Amino acid sequence: TPSPPELAKDMLDTVLNRHWMDGGDIGLGGAGTENAMNGIGQGIGIGAGTGAGALAKINPSNTFDVRTCPTPMTFNAVLRIAANFDPMAHAEAVENAKVLGGNMGNASGSPSSKQEQERLRDVTIDAALSTFSRMQYCSALTLRTLQNSTKNATSRSALKKQARLLAGNYKGKQQNYMISGRNSATYSYLIQTIGNCIPPSLSRGNMTFGLFHKGCLQEGVMDERLLKTMRGVGGYRDVDDVKDVEGEVPPPPVSNGPLFDSFMVKELGSGVALALDKGRKLRQDRNYKLRRHVEWDDTY
Repeated sequence: TPSPPELAKDMLDTVLNRHWMDGGDIGLGGAGTENAMNGIGQGIGIGAGTGAGALAKINPSNTFDVRTCPTPMTFNAVLRIAANFDPMAHAEAVENAKVLGGNMGNASGSPSSKQEQERLRDVTIDAALSTFSRMQYCSALTLRTLQNSTKNATSRSALKKQARLLAGNYKGKQQNYMISGRNSATYSYLIQTIGNCIPPSLSRGNMTFGLFHKGCLQEGVMDERLLKTMRGVGGYRDVDDVKDVEGEVPPPPVSNGPLFDSFMVKELGSGVALALDKGRKLRQDRNYKLRRHVEWDDTY
């Protein structure tokens, strides 16, 4: 029987295939050669050929079926399942069910419990990372992000300025980031998945730091939930959160390499409140409200 992450990934494939058949661009080009959405998601950015002029002429409701259009919640649902899935517990439960059913567990030649745990770990990481990657190439998320902006940009120059802001290039940095539609829940679930599936190590520290850096600095979706998730990778608990710290900040209870530990002490060791205040001053939450599904709910 497929595991929950495998089933969730298959369901996402079905949803995106339906959207593609209805004319949507999921990174493979639209189902029809005349689809005006093709390449628009990749074209938004700075420099020549931004696609902003073409975007202003497009009415999305006439291009694809909005009833089958995915949203960030569509992708985050898969990530949420991966984040809350325990490969070890699931493998043990399946093995116990086989024994109780008279199958005598591994006596029939099925994979060992350890092999099954490793397989489930791999499929969980695959489901999370592949879903995270596919969010970048779904044009519907790109257009949704632009349309939900607080400013109604109509001219080409205004659209280009808006695209630079959303892409994290408000300081004029020549970095052609795509507008992915990812939000704070996306990064929180993915970091939680990495923390659950990979034991404390240099690799886990590098992966989670890279995702945290991308979410906060490049995409500007930092919030309290994301900070708590990142602190959890270092073994900090919510009760450790303080508003003011006197003296030296203790190292994280769980070590993931000297560089990761140093980062945790410097940036997050003093608690969520101080880290959040510092991030807001640096505008690391500049796209937080823009990308939320609704202002009062950050579940997805």
